[in-house]
Amino acid sequence: MSFFIKKNIYPLFLIGIFTFYVFFPTNNSTLDAYAYAGYTKYNYFLFTPHHLLHNPLIFFLNFLLQSVGIKIEILVLSKIVNSIFALLNLIVLKKILTELKIPKEETLIYLLILGFSFSLWRYGTENETYIIPNTFSLLGSLFFLKFIHTSKNRKLFFSGFFTMISCLFHQLYIFWWLGLLIGSIVKKKIVKTFFLYATPFILVPIVYGLVLVFYEKQSFNFQNIFHFVLHDFIGGSVLSNFGWKGLFFQFLNSFRTFFQVHPNIYFLIKRNSIFCIPIFFVFFLCYQFFKFFFQRILLKKKGGEASLFIKTHVCIGLAIYLFAYYNSGNIEFMMALPYIIVLYVSSSYKVNQTFLRNLACVLCIWNFSYGIFPNYYYSYYNDHFLVQYMIDNPDNIYIIKNASAKNNYFYKTGLDNPKNIILYNKVDPKEIENLLKQNKCIYTDLIDKPVILNKENIINTESVSKILKNSPKTEILSYQGFYGKSFLYKVCH
Repeated sequence: MSFFIKKNIYPLFLIGIFTFYVFFPTNNSTLDAYAYAGYTKYNYFLFTPHHLLHNPLIFFLNFLLQSVGIKIEILVLSKIVNSIFALLNLIVLKKILTELKIPKEETLIYLLILGFSFSLWRYGTENETYIIPNTFSLLGSLFFLKFIHTSKNRKLFFSGFFTMISCLFHQLYIFWWLGLLIGSIVKKKIVKTFFLYATPFILVPIVYGLVLVFYEKQSFNFQNIFHFVLHDFIGGSVLSNFGWKGLFFQFLNSFRTFFQVHPNIYFLIKRNSIFCIPIFFVFFLCYQFFKFFFQRILLKKKGGEASLFIKTHVCIGLAIYLFAYYNSGNIEFMMALPYIIVLYVSSSYKVNQTFLRNLACVLCIWNFSYGIFPNYYYSYYNDHFLVQYMIDNPDNIYIIKNASAKNNYFYKTGLDNPKNIILYNKVDPKEIENLLKQNKCIYTDLIDKPVILNKENIINTESVSKILKNSPKTEILSYQGFYGKSFLYKVCH
C-alpha cells in the first residue's frame, strides 16, 4: 500500500470505487426514486420542498444532454449523477483529511471504508436525494477548516455559501449549517463572524419564495411560505416513532449504515451457497477485532484535545442521529454519519492499519455480495409485469402491495396517484366490502404476494388481504421474482 501512496495513485483508487457505483445501479428502485424521476420527467411537482433543487438539477442536466442530441432515461441519468457526486464526496473528504494532516496511507484506507460503506454505496447507485447535499456540506466543512487554520474571512463566507446550497438540496442539512454557524461563532466570538457565515443563507428564503410565486403560482405571504417549506412535516411524510420499533430500527440502521443487513441474505444463500463466503470474512474480521482489542493494539488515543473542527462535527452528527431517531430510525437520514465518524476517529485515534485494511476489504465483499450486486442483478418482486398490466388495463380497480409499483406506473404514464390504484395500507376494509357488494371487481396482488420481514411489514400490521382471500377470485397474471412468484387476481362477489 505504501508503494501506491508514494506513486500518488489516489485517482486510480477513486476511479475504481466510482466504477463499482456507475456500472452497478440498482434494478430495484424505491418508491421515492420512481416518484422523483416522474416529477423530473413530466415537470410535475418539480420543486419538492424537502429537497428543493434535486429534481431541477436532473431536469437541467437532461435538458443540456438532449440539446446536444444525447438521450438518457431520467432514472438512469439520476443514478449516474449520484454516482458522480458520491465520487466528489470522497474527493472533498480527502482534501479535509489532508488539511487535518492525516497520513496519506490512513487517508486512502478511510476513503475505501467510506466508499464501500453501505449507505454511500446504496444511495450512490439510486435516484435518492442525500448524496448531492452531502457533497456541498463537506465543501462547507473544508472551507470552515481552512478558516480555522487561516482566519481568512472569505473562507468562512464560502463555508456558509456551500452549506446553504446543501440546505436547498435537502432540508436535513440545516443541522450541518447550524453546526458550522455555532462553530464559527465559538472560533471568533464576534458579530462579524456571524454575518460572514450566515449572509449567504438569505438565498434560502429567496429561492423558496421564487419557487412559491413563479412555479407554484401562490401569493407570497407568511402562511403560504410556512406551509410550503414545511410541506413534508405538515403533510405527514416525515413520521415519528419513539416506541420500541423506532428504537429497534435506530440501532439496526446504525449498523446498516456500514453493513447491509436484510432478509434477502437468506434468499441469496438459499439460491446459491457461494453467498455464504462473505460470512467467513466477517467472522475473521470479528476475530481480528477482539484479538487486537485484548492485545491493546487496536487503537491508541492521539495526544491533545479534540479540535474545534472535530467537536463541531460531533455535535452535527449527534443532531442528525437524534433526528433520524425522531423519524423512526430512518437510515436515509444517517447517510452523513460515516463521514463524521471517520473525521472523529482519524483525528482522535491511531487505529491499527491492518484492521482498517481488512475492514475496507470486508465492507467491499459483504456489501457488494449482499447489497449492490443483488440490487443490480435481480428483480426482487419483478412488479414490472404488474405495472404493464395496469397500463394496458387502466379502467380496472387495483389494490396492490408495493408503493414502488404505483410510483413506477406514474413514472411510465405521467398519471400521478390515480384513484383506481390503491395501496393496501391506505384503504379501509369496509370500502373493499362496499365495492364487492356493488358487484365491482377488484384486481389485487395481495393474496399470494411473497412476504419478507422488513420495516414496512413490521410497522404496517393491518391488511385487507383476509377479505380478498375469502371472496371468489380468478387468477389473471403470474410472474416470477427473486422472492417468489406473484399473482394478480380478479376478485368479485
